[in-house]
Amino acid sequence: MRKVHRKIISSAVVCGCALFTLYGASRIAERTENGALPVSVTDMENEVPVIVLDAGHGASA
Repeated sequence: MRKVHRKIISSAVVCGCALFTLYGASRIAERTENGALPVSVTDMENEVPVIVLDAGHGASA
């Protein structure tokens, strides 16, 4: 019975951390022009988001 309670509490903590991370990411995305998260958060005013379309695994060749 103790393991069940421990699993419930640990999953609630992980879920809370994930929600907090998503909330922070959405607040950062609000301040960008296209709603995209910048690659570098150090200087968000001047950085342009970079989107990698192909990671080089040969899928698009």
